Amino acid sequence: MGLARAAVHMLIREAVRQPFTGSIVTFGRQHVYLTAEEVQNMARECGLTLRERPVEIHREPELAKQGFVSDDWLLQSLGFEEVVRVDYSNYESSEVLLDLNDPTTPESLTQRFDVVLDSGTLEHVFDIAAGLRHCVRMVRPGGRVVHLTPSSNCVEHGFYSVSPTLFVDFYSASGFRVEKTWLCEIPHDLRRGIWNVYDYLGSSERFIALGQLSGKIWFTFSVAIAVPESDNKQVVAPKNPQQWIYSQTWAKAEEQSSAPATNGSKESGSVAFELGSRSQQLMDLLARFPRLRAIASSGILKWRRSRYEAKIRKRQIPYPFVGKF
Repeated sequence: MGLARAAVHMLIREAVRQPFTGSIVTFGRQHVYLTAEEVQNMARECGLTLRERPVEIHREPELAKQGFVSDDWLLQSLGFEEVVRVDYSNYESSEVLLDLNDPTTPESLTQRFDVVLDSGTLEHVFDIAAGLRHCVRMVRPGGRVVHLTPSSNCVEHGFYSVSPTLFVDFYSASGFRVEKTWLCEIPHDLRRGIWNVYDYLGSSERFIALGQLSGKIWFTFSVAIAVPESDNKQVVAPKNPQQWIYSQTWAKAEEQSSAPATNGSKESGSVAFELGSRSQQLMDLLARFPRLRAIASSGILKWRRSRYEAKIRKRQIPYPFVGKF
């Protein structure tokens, strides 16, 4: 588990958006790949005032030689008063031992923390759903769950690589407000390199074609807020989601099945286009001309296929660029 230079930058940006206070639980002890001076300069550039405390170097000799700080120093400098580590093993002197595969969250950890931080652990938990449920149960009302998890080109790093939709759909179904979900393109120097970050929620075109991402490493950074019940009709509790693209597909299919035939619903033997789309409007105009309608349908499908292939060749993704971290 670790906090690369870019990951610390994103946490600092999150602290600027909403200050960190109270207690934080991290899944595993975090390796921090920055010096105190680098953290201080980064905070200053982002407009964040760090809490003053004596610098504490990392406990591991190899990281200490490079002047990298401890996770205690970083997290307390960001504003937390209590730092608790949860781990399966005590090999790094974690405060709490817990197998995240276990279905039950200890009562002593339930709704205890202002922030739950998973930076590179969830992908190593075989029962990933159990790990997510622990996150929901551990955070206090109004608190945040923060994930940084591999999404692509991370074979053998863990059991899983996840799509951003996992966090968006799970936390939305569980009564949270998903504050941000960023897709991060990472160079091979993951710990110290510059990340290109894109806003997954900033575009209505969330679905992308297979093979559309570059060959670099991709991670997902997500922040979800446990909205207090008074502000949200839905109780904050773990709930199994359906993937958004299928929920949307089912809703559209139901809409089409209930729409009158003259409204552009699918006819037997024809290609269905989305109701209200330009493609369907053209199909409606050509309804009395079957041959022209077939030619237009074929042309539209070829155009869509060419766009699909162009996106893959250019590695274009539809998400707005957030910046370099």
